Parts: sequence; structure tokens; C-alpha cells
Amino acid sequence: MKKASVIALSVLMFLLVFSVGFSLTLVPLSQTFPQVPNAKYGGTLYLGTQAGPITQSMNPFTASTNSGFELATIYEPLFYVNSLNGDVTPLLGTSYKWSDNDLELTVTTRDNVKWSDGTPFTAQDVAFTFNYIKKYPALDTTGIWSSISNLQSVEASGTNVVVFKFSAPNVPLFSYIAGVPIVPEHIWSSIDNPVNYQDQNPVGTGPFIFESYSSALNSLTFVKNPNYWMEGRPFVDKVVAQSFIGGNVPNLLSMLKGQTQFSNMFIPDVQSAWIGKNPDTNKIYWPVVSVNALYFNTQKYPFNDVTFRKAVSLAIDKAALEQKAYFGTGGYDENQTGIIPSQQAAWLDPTLTSLASSVNSYNPQEAQKLLASIGFVKNSSGQLVGPDGNILPTYKILVGAGWTDFISMAEIVSSDLKQIGISTVVDQEAAATYMSSIMSGTYDLAISWGTGSGPTPYYYYYQEFSPAFSANKIGEMAASDWTRYTNPLITAALQVYAGTSDLALQKQAMYTIERIVLEDLPLVVLTNRTNFEDFYTKDFAGWPSMSNPYNAGENTNSQGGGIVLRNVYLK
Repeated sequence: MKKASVIALSVLMFLLVFSVGFSLTLVPLSQTFPQVPNAKYGGTLYLGTQAGPITQSMNPFTASTNSGFELATIYEPLFYVNSLNGDVTPLLGTSYKWSDNDLELTVTTRDNVKWSDGTPFTAQDVAFTFNYIKKYPALDTTGIWSSISNLQSVEASGTNVVVFKFSAPNVPLFSYIAGVPIVPEHIWSSIDNPVNYQDQNPVGTGPFIFESYSSALNSLTFVKNPNYWMEGRPFVDKVVAQSFIGGNVPNLLSMLKGQTQFSNMFIPDVQSAWIGKNPDTNKIYWPVVSVNALYFNTQKYPFNDVTFRKAVSLAIDKAALEQKAYFGTGGYDENQTGIIPSQQAAWLDPTLTSLASSVNSYNPQEAQKLLASIGFVKNSSGQLVGPDGNILPTYKILVGAGWTDFISMAEIVSSDLKQIGISTVVDQEAAATYMSSIMSGTYDLAISWGTGSGPTPYYYYYQEFSPAFSANKIGEMAASDWTRYTNPLITAALQVYAGTSDLALQKQAMYTIERIVLEDLPLVVLTNRTNFEDFYTKDFAGWPSMSNPYNAGENTNSQGGGIVLRNVYLK
């Protein structure tokens, strides 16, 4: 690594002790939920998803095993953090503050909130919830109490203050703390097997309460909570949430018939298949939240050579990938730092713009020159020969079986690499086998999603390059650092960011990582990756959009989807 990067990081470490401030923005409740003059109340909103068979189980801690609709309707977190821009919307929490050199996080909870059974909500419910998931680690799905989180204790102080104490600073954990669904102590304290608890009649603080379950329709029905704390919300009287069997096709057909108004699904050629069918009513909100990448197995030769990796990147036509796989819906502004477009203005080092552009370009001729500079040249048959005089073997590009977007990208990558003499084949594996191969490092090249995303680039870099998620040998499981690339300077910069709430220092830490990523290129960002919200707008208004991104385009059965349910109203 260049000496300048080392010096800059040393300065960051020195300045760390003087840090103050915040990196996320607490916005007024009215910004996310603005007043709607003369809004029309009533109506039934139909939601769709592809979660498979569901039951009358609404345990918010095991939502991934069922529908998850309770996260959008019944259970609320302290805050909603918009991963597009870092806006923090106050829900059960009204404010937060770091103190004691970022070893203490104090959250003020909302007054005059009641559980749906009429019991008052207090800060003690919050403290109970966090200590409950500590007691039952299987419920701690975001690692709040993991060995590397540094969280030491959570206690209530009075009726509306909760204090989180840390053994060492970990400012980014706030985003995970913010999203934990809060449950009522007076009910959950008597549940001694929460992992298997069905929670068939849930009690929450959210905008809706559970009404009925239909096994025939594979659906759950929720009705408006008449005692919801947010004045004027929700507008709709009822929500019917259905999980379609058979994937996207039946879900799309229901949308096209106007039977479902809000869904989440990737629709190939969405302009023709959905929007173009009726542009006045058929809308999408697909904001970029992450990236899709070509992962190198850096524990295998020649992918452990940075120049070889750069040559591969230059040989790939990324615009063709976006057009073929996503028909342009993700945009053509992907960046090799992995920073999504909505965060680039705030977080991308402006001195790296030129470097990022050159690394991202499509230039097969320059790729061939780079390869030649390290002894890789084509023979008379167009095959790439290594410095040892041997023809390179045929490498496999790992993708999930049937994943049409990844398969399309892999086919283009394979064709592009052939032009510079690298022979590859597309290796389709079933989802479970695919994940095993990519995590155990038995692959050559793989196409997959960015493993981390959040309101700042830290979350992407932390998941991609932290040694905590990596592995040292092929066969050992890597939780998310699938390239098995680590760098002590990146590790140190991650620690700087996590150890301060000072925005300036956090930015300098990210700038350090960005430069290293561009110089070492441990993976190739292929395309932007979006969320998928689809709307049928004939009868309802108030949807999010690129001009009004009040959520990050999350699924209907998520907390982000629940933000939409509070805003949508009858026309």
C-alpha cells in the first residue's frame, strides 16, 4: 500500500480520541410522514410477495421462516434507518445520543404509546426486548450481542430512557439496534421457548392489528389499529397480505389484474411486462441499494494477482451486463468502490473520481497490455499462456441455477474473457450448493450480490473485507468475505470508523478504504443492485418514488414496507 495511505491512517488513529458528532441524520417524523390535506380514509390494500406457504405464525424474531408481514404491520422498532441516504425516522424512539467517548448510547422513547391490548408502552419494554434476545441468541439475527459487537448492557432509566453501554465503541451498531422489533414484556416474559413460539395473536404498537388467517388463500388480514400513536395514520382500514405460490408469475398476474396494489418482485423487461401495459397505473420504485459483483477467489492463482484482476475488470463490458440482465433499470453508474449512487456525493473521495472511472472502463486492449506486463500472452490459438509457459485452464463462473439475471451476466463475462484468451464456463449450482461453494472458497469466479449494505459505505466494506467474516484456507467457511481478501489497513480503517461518531473522521476512514479497493480490486462491481417495489396506483396514492424516497424500496413484508403502509391513502 502507498506510503500516503499509511500516513493518512496513522493520523486518523491519532485524531480518534477527539471525536464528537454524528454520521446519520435524525429527521422529523413529518419528513417521512408528511401531512396530506384532505386525504381520503378507508379502503383495503392488497399486498403480494413470494414467500411460499405461510401459517398463522407472526413471531417477529423468526420472520424469515414465515411471511414476515408482522414486521410491516404490528411490531415497530425504535427507528427506521433509510439505507439510501442515512435518514433516521423516529418511531418508538424519539431521539438518541452518543456520550462517554461513544461508549454509551442513550435513546429516549416515545410517550403516550399503548400496546394493542391497551397496556402502556415504556422504556422497560425496550430494555426487556434487547436482554431477551441476549438470553435467547437464536433470536439475535443481526448480531446485536455477538462477540464482536462490544455491547455490554441495556437498561431502562425511568419510563422513557434506555441506556446502551459498550465495552468499546461500535457506533455502526446503532443501525442494527434501531431496527430490532420491540415486544411487550408483559407477554413475552412468560414465553420460555421463543424460537418455536407461533405468536398467533400478536400484540404490538404498530399501525395494524391481526384479524384473520386464510390457509386457502395463503394470506393474513390486518385491520387498522384505532389507538395507533401516530396521529392521522394509517389511512387505510385493512391490509390483506398474500404469499403467492409459484414465484413471480402468479404475483405479476394478480398485479396486472389490479387485484394486488403493492408487491415486491424483479420483473424481467419491466417496461414491457409491467409499466407498458398501463403506464398510468403500473409503477415501480427500484432504488439502488447494493451491487452485484464478480468475486475472485484470491486464494487461487492467478486471481491472487492484482494486475490479473484489473485486466479481468477492464475486459468486461459492464454496460452490456446491465442492459442484458436488468434492461437498464439499475442504471449505468456503478462504481468499483462499491458505493451506491445515492451515497457517492457524501462518501466518495472526490480525488478518486478519475481512478474509479479508469478502473471501471471497458478496455480489452488495455487488459491485454496489463496481462502481458506480468507475463500472460496469447498463443497462436488465442489461448492465454502464463509466465510458466502453460496454457491457463478453463475456469468456472459460479452462479445459482435458474437465476436468469446472474446467468445472463455470466454468459457475457465468459464471452468477454474469451476475447483476452481466458477460457471459462458457466457453472450453475442449486441455491444451497451455490452458497456452500462460495462460502467454502471452492469456486474460481462467482457472481453474487454485495454482502453488506446500509446507510453508509461502512456496512458494505465491513461485510466484504473484515477478517471477522473471512477464512484463511480453502474449505473453511467465510461468512461474507467471499474473496478471502483482507488488508490490515482496511481493518484499521474499519476500526476507526466504528470507534467514532465524528463524521469527518468516518469519511476519512472510508476514503482510505476506497483507495485501497480501487488499487487492489479484490472484486469487480458488475452492476448496481436494486430493491423491487411494484405498485398498482389506480385506487391509492402516497407511494415512494425516486423523487420522494421516503423508504429504500424494501419488501412488502419488512419494516421498510411498513413505512409505505402508513403513507398510502385512497384517491
